[in-house]
Amino acid sequence: MKKLSAFGLILFLVMGCSSTPRNKGDLNIYSVNQDIKIAATFAEQIKKDMPMLYDEKLTGYLESLGEKIVQKFPEEIPTEYHFHLIKDSEVNAFTTGLGQLFVYLGLLHIVETEAELAMVIGHEMGHGVFRHVTESLTKQQGFSCCLTIGASALGLGQTEAELINLFGQTGLLYFGRKAELEADRFGVEAMYKANFDLKYAPMLFEHLMQLQKTKPGLLDKLLSTHPPPKDRIPQAQQEAAKYEQKAGAVVSSDAFKEMKQQLEKYPNKYKKSELRDQLLAFLIRHSPDASE
Repeated sequence: MKKLSAFGLILFLVMGCSSTPRNKGDLNIYSVNQDIKIAATFAEQIKKDMPMLYDEKLTGYLESLGEKIVQKFPEEIPTEYHFHLIKDSEVNAFTTGLGQLFVYLGLLHIVETEAELAMVIGHEMGHGVFRHVTESLTKQQGFSCCLTIGASALGLGQTEAELINLFGQTGLLYFGRKAELEADRFGVEAMYKANFDLKYAPMLFEHLMQLQKTKPGLLDKLLSTHPPPKDRIPQAQQEAAKYEQKAGAVVSSDAFKEMKQQLEKYPNKYKKSELRDQLLAFLIRHSPDASE
């Protein structure tokens, strides 16, 4: 009977899974706090494997832009966002879950307005709000594994390290079409609440369509993980039409223009030796005795 009771409790934990009004009904065995922790752990692994750029002016700008969105969703984004730059010419951005966002320099190079960039940032934060990463992890692990994780919650096994290892092996950054369009809708809502010009939501995808024709190689990663831009334009137009544009809507701020000037230091072509020098300089600046 004790075994059956324990099994019943585990089953309750799994079926009474974590949910939010945005993703009600979608199976997710992880709490919001677990989502944040998994995102941070996975982000650290990515930073070891990717060509990272440590430029505090660029990341500072992105964090400031991100905060404008985060503060509009205090209940749904209960954490600060950390931005990481990848020195690669690909036009893309991605998230590992709540609180962690990676941006390719190629994206910063091609966006022409801050409103476009706000749509991208809002889209990636939408994946976090809808909890797409841990939803995908739940699906990949399957019901039997969910029971094991439920047992872990009771102190019966399955270490966090094993979960993160499984997460890293399953390619969960590849969300389905439904999830991508959900994130797009959130992106438009984020633009509206942060008072960015809504007409640049569909214009972002029009811009990507033009880029696809002239420089298709730059969109390889984006197109491998997202619906084609032409399929995203109608929804962006429909979503933007739901909101009455506020007065003084932002197209581009002075901070965006300063970011673009700083970006001129980093052409899309790079040498690995340059990245090593940048990392070394960053570590020296942030070493414990740097202020002495």
